[in-house]
Parts: sequence; C-alpha cells; structure tokens
Amino acid sequence: MDNTQDTSKNVFARVAFIVLLITILFTPIAFIPSRFVPLELTKTFIVTVGTLLSSLILLIVSFKDKRITFPRHPVPILSALIVGSIAISTLLSASISKSIFGQGFELGSASFLLSLFLIACVTLHLTYKSRERLLYVYSAILVSFVVLASFHILRIIIGSEVLSLGILQNTASTVLGKWTDLGVFASLITILSYISFRFLKISKKYKNLPHLFIVISIFIVALVNSQVVWGVSALIFLLIVVYEYYVASNTLETKSFLHRIPITASILAIIFILGFMGRNVVINPLLTKLKIEPVEVSLPWQLTLHIGSKTIIESPLFGAGPNRFINQYLKFKPVADVNPSIFWNAEFNNGFGLIPTFVITQGMVGLVLWILFIVFFASTGYKALKTNKNLQSKYFIISSFFSSMFLWLISIVYVPSHSILLLTFVLSGVFIASIISEEEINFVVLGKNPNSRLDKIIQILIIVMIILFATWLVFFVKKIVAIGYFESGVKALSLSENSGILKAESSFKRALAIDKTDTYYQALSEVNIAKVSDLARKIQEKSRKDNLEPTKEELQKVGKMVDEAVGYSRSAINIDPTNYYNYLAEARISETALSLNVANAYENAKRAYVSALDYNPYNPSIYLSLARLEVTQNKLPEALKYVGAALQLKQNYIDAIFLLSQIQVNQGQIKDAIISVQYATNITPDNPLLYFQLGLLHYNDKNYKSAADSFTSALKLDNKYANAQYFLGLSYARLNNVADAIKQFESLVLNNPENEEVALILSNLRKGKTPFNDAPAQIDNKPEKRNTLPVKEKTTIKSTAN
Repeated sequence: MDNTQDTSKNVFARVAFIVLLITILFTPIAFIPSRFVPLELTKTFIVTVGTLLSSLILLIVSFKDKRITFPRHPVPILSALIVGSIAISTLLSASISKSIFGQGFELGSASFLLSLFLIACVTLHLTYKSRERLLYVYSAILVSFVVLASFHILRIIIGSEVLSLGILQNTASTVLGKWTDLGVFASLITILSYISFRFLKISKKYKNLPHLFIVISIFIVALVNSQVVWGVSALIFLLIVVYEYYVASNTLETKSFLHRIPITASILAIIFILGFMGRNVVINPLLTKLKIEPVEVSLPWQLTLHIGSKTIIESPLFGAGPNRFINQYLKFKPVADVNPSIFWNAEFNNGFGLIPTFVITQGMVGLVLWILFIVFFASTGYKALKTNKNLQSKYFIISSFFSSMFLWLISIVYVPSHSILLLTFVLSGVFIASIISEEEINFVVLGKNPNSRLDKIIQILIIVMIILFATWLVFFVKKIVAIGYFESGVKALSLSENSGILKAESSFKRALAIDKTDTYYQALSEVNIAKVSDLARKIQEKSRKDNLEPTKEELQKVGKMVDEAVGYSRSAINIDPTNYYNYLAEARISETALSLNVANAYENAKRAYVSALDYNPYNPSIYLSLARLEVTQNKLPEALKYVGAALQLKQNYIDAIFLLSQIQVNQGQIKDAIISVQYATNITPDNPLLYFQLGLLHYNDKNYKSAADSFTSALKLDNKYANAQYFLGLSYARLNNVADAIKQFESLVLNNPENEEVALILSNLRKGKTPFNDAPAQIDNKPEKRNTLPVKEKTTIKSTAN
C-alpha cells in the first residue's frame, strides 16, 4: 500500500517537474507569428498555465499525503509576506480587476506576480531532493539560450528581413522580449558557464563547452551593448573574484597575493568593465554598421522617485495597487521634464526599475518587505558561500546564488520582461533548494496527526487551494481566449474597411461575452463611430445627389447607433472609472453625434473631456480637443482658454499652435498675430514651429512671398517638416511658381504616399490646374482655415542602446 502511494507520488512529482521544465524551456523562445498578438501574451500564457498546472499537481500530492510542508527559512517567509502585501494592495486598489489581471499580460498585475512566486515555490519543492533535477533546470535554460543565440547570429549573417518571423521589425528585435533582455540572458549564461568551468567536474569530451558558451554569450552582450548589463555583470564578476580570492586565501596560505587572484574571473570582470566604459565610443559605431540600433525608452530614476514620493503621500502603506503605475504617472507626471520632449504623449507602465516600480504600486509596506527580501537573500548567499561543502554541492550553491543575485540586481535598475523574470524566480528557487538540501534546513510540516482538528483544517485548506488554483487557471484561459477574439477584431479592422467593421464588431462582442473588460467596450464604441460616420456619409451623398432631406428611418438608424456607442463607452466607465481612455471614447462618440446635430451632444462631449482630465491632467492633447470642440460651437474665447492651457503644458505643441493661428485669423487679428510671432522668432530663432506659424499667418494674410520665406526658414531648421513643405508648395502655386510648387509636392508624395490630398494637388499642378481643382467633398480648398493639419507629421526618434 505504501509502495503504491510512493510510486503514485513519484509519478505526480515527475509530471509536475516535466511541466516546470517545459515552462522554463519554451517561455524565452515561444511566440505567435502575428503582429496582432502581443509577444507578452504568449509569455504570460506559458508562465501562468505552466505554473498553475505544476502547482495543482503538487497540491494533489499534498492532498494524498494530507500535509503541507514549508521551509523554515527567512527568504520563503518574506516571499509569503510579499504575496500577502500584494493581495492587500490589490484589494485596496481603485480598480481591483485591473490590478488582478489587467488586460491579461501586464508585467505588474497581481496574477503574474503571484505566478512568479508560485513557480519559485514549485521549483524549490521539486528540486531540493535531487541534484539531477537541478542539472535539468540548468540544461533547459541553456538550450533556450542556444536557440536564441543561434537565431540572432543567423539574423546578422543572413539578414533580419529573411528571419523576421512576421513580428521582428529590425535586427534589434527578439522573441525573448526587449533587446536588453537578450543581453541579460547572455550575461546570465556567462556567469553559469564560468562557474560550471570552475566548480563542476566536466569530462574531457565537453571540457571546452563552457569556454565556447562564454565567448558566444559575451558576443551577444556586446551586440546588445546595454549599460545596465555591462555594469551589473561587472559587479557580479568582481564579487566572484573576491569570493575566489577569499577561498584561495583559506586553502593556499603559502601562495603569494598574485597566485590567489582568479585569472579567468578577473579577465571577465575587466571585459565587462571595459564594455561599460567604452560602449559609446567603441561598440556603438560597430553596431551602427551592423544596423543594430535598438529603441528602448524607460522613465529616468529621478522622475520615478518624483512619482514615487507623490504616491507615498497619497497612499503610504500599500501604494496605488498592482498594475497601477501608469495611473500614477499620468496623475503626477513632471510636466517640465517630459512635455517638451518627444515622449510627451508616452505612457510608462513602469519606473526605471522593477523593484522601484513595486514601491509605487505596493507602498511603504512593499518597500520594506522587498528590501528585507533582497538583504536576507544576499546574507543567506554570503553565509552559504562561507561553508565548506563538496565540489558538487558548492557548484549548485555558487551558481544559483550569483546568477539569481545578478538577476535581482538587474530588477533594481531595469524592468526585465516576462522571460527574464521567470528565470529570476526559478533560479532563486534553485538557490534556496540548494542550501536546504545541504544545510538540512527543517521544514514546517502541517498535517502530521491525521486525527487532530488542525490537520483536518489543513486538508480542507488544500482542497480550497486546489479549487482556487483550478478556478484561476480556467479564468485565465478564458481571458486569453477573449484576448484572441479581440486581436482578431483588430486584425479585421486593418484588413478591410466595410466587411472588416462587421467582422471586428462580431469579434469584440465575442470577447465581451467571455470577459467584461473596458478595452473591449472601447473597441465596440470605436466600431460604432466608424459605422455612424460611414452611414452619415452615405446619407449626405444620397441627399446631395437626389436633393432630398434624410428620411426619418435613416435618422433613427443613426440615432440608434449613437445611443449604442454611448452605452458601450459608459459601460467601460462603469468597469474602470479611473481610465481616461474610457471618457475619451465617450467624448469621441458625442462629437460624432454633435456633427449630426444630436441633442445634448456638445454638453456630453465636454463633460467627458473634463472627466478625462481628472485622470490625465497634464496631457495637452485633451485640452486641444476641448478647444476644437469649442470652435465647432463658435465659442472662440473658450477655445482660446483651452489652447492656452495646452500651450502652457507644452510650449512646442505644433497642433495647438496651428489651432491658435486659425482662431486668431477668425477673430481678424492677423496683423497682431504676425507681430507677436515675429517677436517670438527673434527670441528663439532656432524653432521651426514658430516660423511655420508665422508663414501660416502670412498665408492667411495673402502675403504669399513672406509666407514662402517663413516656410523655407522652417524647412531649413527641420528638413522633414511635412506641413511646412505643404504650405510652401501652395505658396509657390499662389505666386505662379508652378515648377517649385511641383518639386515640393513630389517630395511630399514620396514621404506621404497614403495622403490622397497631396496626390491630388500634385496631379492638378502637373496638369496646369489649380491645386484643389475637382477636389472631393471631404477636401476643402482652404487648408489654412482647418482645425487639423493636412499632413500627419512623422517623428523620427534616434535610437540608442540602453
């Protein structure tokens, strides 16, 4: 009977371990070859499903044993306290559903964080009795790296276009996550390979393999060229040098100082230090030639501290809640530092590092617990390194400690992706398993006496946990299916304008039937806006053609669509009243209703925009939207107030400057506006926006020669300024300089092939006609008086390695 139970337990444990290995192996390399499916979704699915399946199997074993075991050690205990802190912070969050699951794949959601702690626990329980399993874990990590390294080396040799897999946009793209993550992974392999070479007995046949992996991984680190990776790796190898010197001092007392210094570790430390110091001067030019130019933007540490201090004042104990960093960023955004930059409209989901982000989302309690966790983890490693063990035991302790410590330090100064975080927690579990197996740390065993009341409670607790984890797994899978329908709807919208809208609507409704999320309601609202706009256009065309007023049935159909869209947007608000996008969705449909003269549409739109400002108060585009709304009602003083607010938040806001000039023209203040802008150009002569505005004012004043001069000045300062080029071409056309006008629009067509208006003007100029001859109804012949610019500007961001 006992033998049968033991065999059953071993089978369950083996199955759980296989699931764990599959999770470790495939998370870094798995992807879905579609640009409509986020890479993070695939990673989250594998991590969560793999963790929950292996956890359920272990719980079944615990149920059969009728007991729960827990290591009596500070690190697991602190982990449990952090999990409790996350749970409390989630319950106190302004949006509990967003904090628990979010959209389904966010890094900071409570669901994903709990999965990580759970997989560390699973790793610990499955490996602390078996060194062979520890080697299997290392092998899974190594195999996934070999696949990734081979793939990226081939991309450099063959070409990134050949091996794009449908999702990798350039050479500095990876299925692992972010480009810097590849450098982190490579450096981790460097650490494991070196320690394997030093402390693991390897047969002569494979003796050179660690050296090969060290060379390949350092090559990958150089390709990534991340300051974070170079710096943290240098620190770890310096610690390894110190450790090996300490060991040599205790075992080689008669040897000189130089003989005690570990040569290979010292060389690796020097390589990483030189990489850290020379990355910009030496390595960056080489990467530019190889066309490896990653673009990764993170919030600087100063701004993270600014948001953190404001959040601590607001919610001191448990913070804003998991997955709520973006809300705090929008609420406390440092306007003076961010808005003048090209990242003024960016929304950061994390701070400069993962652990600092947790301080904002988990408060002072989370801060204290994370500090204690890191301190006790490091002190545990320090004590373990000092103990005298046999070579194999030392290998697992040294390798797991230095590798996991490396990843934890990375998490302090960087935000790793899902795959790297998985490795962080797995290797942390391996480290605790290694010291437990060697130091004979006792386990707390709950369930020793099957007749006691406590043990019966333990059995009930295990059953509750099984039900909870199974429910969690089912709920998560349903959420993933809903995301699949949502992504299918997004894809349908991009492929077809008419039938695509109907397919998208069907997909979004299916997603909502499975998972009530505000994003899906937003999507349905946008679909209805497109349907209303399309129907309104058809009604207007029919009315013009037949010279008839719209029928009552047609107006009722439009009204029904508007009401339906408003209902979707308000359902989104009910789900998450702190998401400003939900209010923008309501404002957009209300503006569409306003264009159709629906009652109370103006009031609804204005109220929605004002509500959006409550949760994103420093976004100038919302103030600009309010200004445009007021212009539609000819409330120019109110519009000027909102334009002023937008420009106060972002002085170089081109769209606001454009609208300001239109309002000044409508108010008959062209001369005054020209004088004030000329004065501004004297103060800041290197600002192309001011010359553009000046040219626009001259154009409105019909002074086309001065307008052309101003637009030319703007283009000299910014040769990619599309709208300056557009109006310069029109100015030349007004001056009968058709040849130069054609040159400007030929250049515009090359850079803006999707712009029908630019193509029309060029065609007319080539035929000797006026620019707007035979223009369709949606293109008027007075672009200088429009509320929006005729050409969409394309911002170029210079790429930099982290």
